[in-house]
Amino acid sequence: MIIEKSEKSKKEILTFEQNFINESINENLEFDNNVRIVDINNNDILAKDLFKNKSIVLYYSELHCNDCITAEINTIIKNKEKLDESFVLLAHYQNNRDLFVFNNEFQKKGLKKIKMYLLLDKGLNIPADKLNIPYYFCIDSTLRITNFFIPQKDKPKLSESYLINTSKNFMSYNN
Repeated sequence: MIIEKSEKSKKEILTFEQNFINESINENLEFDNNVRIVDINNNDILAKDLFKNKSIVLYYSELHCNDCITAEINTIIKNKEKLDESFVLLAHYQNNRDLFVFNNEFQKKGLKKIKMYLLLDKGLNIPADKLNIPYYFCIDSTLRITNFFIPQKDKPKLSESYLINTSKNFMSYNN
């Protein structure tokens, strides 16, 4: 039993270390304005038009770990009252219609203030794309990615803390 806990603790520490490294690698990168994005009405939109104001973004692909996506959506639902229209879900689906299906599902779960967009490309052309897991970041009109965060499906308190503190700190900070 003690050995199992020790092994679990070692694995958790290694995960935290690797996430820290990956977060650092993806911090302060410039969002590619040529990335193809579609809004819920199937209109093409440029990143510079989407991110005119500060936003907190959760990016995920349907190809990512399904349990990881579900864990983050549940965290967002739990904290929906603390999030506003500055929160963006950016998702990649192979079938564009899935954006509308999932947007409707999220609306039914009370995520009415949150905007959802479809990323037509398979990623954001940043190193985190290789991780195949959802991730959060902040962005503003400079299109600079900051406050990069890689959630862990078995640690929802970390995601919740990220959302609450980033909403409070990043969104209130004046450029």
